[in-house]
Amino acid sequence: MSRARVRSVAMAIGLMVSATFLMWVAPSASASPSSTTVSTAKVDCVTVDPATGSCQVPGVVYAITQVGDTTYIGGSFKSVSGVPRQNVAAIGADGKLDPSWNPSTDGVVYALAASADGSKVFLGGGFTTVGGQSRSRLAAVSPEDGQPLSDWAATAKNNLVRALIADSGDRLYVGGSFTSFSDRSIARLAAVSQSTGAVDTSFAAAPSSTVRALALSEDGSKLYAGGPFTTIGGASRPGAAELSATSGAATTFAPTDGGVVISMDVTPKGRLFFGTTSNRTYAYDPSASGAPVYRVRTSGDVQAILATDDEVYIGGHFTNLPEAKLERVHIASFRNEKDSGTPTTWNPGANGSYGVWAIGLTRTPLSPDAEPALSIGGDFTRVAGAARRGNARFIL
Repeated sequence: MSRARVRSVAMAIGLMVSATFLMWVAPSASASPSSTTVSTAKVDCVTVDPATGSCQVPGVVYAITQVGDTTYIGGSFKSVSGVPRQNVAAIGADGKLDPSWNPSTDGVVYALAASADGSKVFLGGGFTTVGGQSRSRLAAVSPEDGQPLSDWAATAKNNLVRALIADSGDRLYVGGSFTSFSDRSIARLAAVSQSTGAVDTSFAAAPSSTVRALALSEDGSKLYAGGPFTTIGGASRPGAAELSATSGAATTFAPTDGGVVISMDVTPKGRLFFGTTSNRTYAYDPSASGAPVYRVRTSGDVQAILATDDEVYIGGHFTNLPEAKLERVHIASFRNEKDSGTPTTWNPGANGSYGVWAIGLTRTPLSPDAEPALSIGGDFTRVAGAARRGNARFIL
């Protein structure tokens, strides 16, 4: 399968899309995704009860990224559409499993990103091998066949990688709970070369605890980090921070409201969104104020955010928007024009224990000719009333 290699962008519309910065028109709020899903590959159970055939442990998709006409998914699963696939797989534009791409990891994949030139797919998580080769919790693989790249060897030695984001140049930012990175005493947030895997020692953010989420400003000058930390970049920043993407130093932006951050994204125009364990999703304009522009309350955690300038998509294990008095099961969207936060009518619903963990787009600057669609991943088995286990797609 041929895959175009064009440059990528920061999703600020997209937590799960790697960050680069070409001109691109985001989907309009007046054109929310279809309320029905198209057929796509199904992530199968990790363990099946032989007596009943039911899932004992559901397969879960935690991460999504896109290169060309291919959607890459990562998580905790053993097969896709009945074909063995260990925690990572590729889905074609037709919604079917790519038969040739099969890196296979021995542990969960929590994060994915694509290099700016589309020549690499980066994997982060809790694994120690990829494609049978030793790779400690971080790896670069070919987008063509999934083979681990032998000349790229950055590692998170002693704990998980939870977040990845790539800029439009040569930097890959790696967040997690590690305290040793590529044999250096670098804790929880690192910057490495996309092309070589070499550590950038000039970047030193030193968060006090785990980094769970990362996002980049459209021009690549600001890196946003979220997690349970209380200090980062040399400053007190409980849960969320704006950092210099070059040095890792905290900027003057200090959000007044928030908490422990578990999801994050920033729009092309620079509006920052993050979701917290207090079931609030906050909207900030970092260049204007440390006070939130608005917040949206949910009945459970928001685990994934994909933000455009006029519509914000959220996924998690909520079942309603209590202040709006609307049922929204595990997935919803709200307006973002000016000072908004008003829920849209889009309401497909997804089941599952925790619901939606990842949201991404099929059309990005790395895939400009792809059919525009919204992809979601999680532990669901049904979306919009249709059987869609772990992976679903809505046409925009």
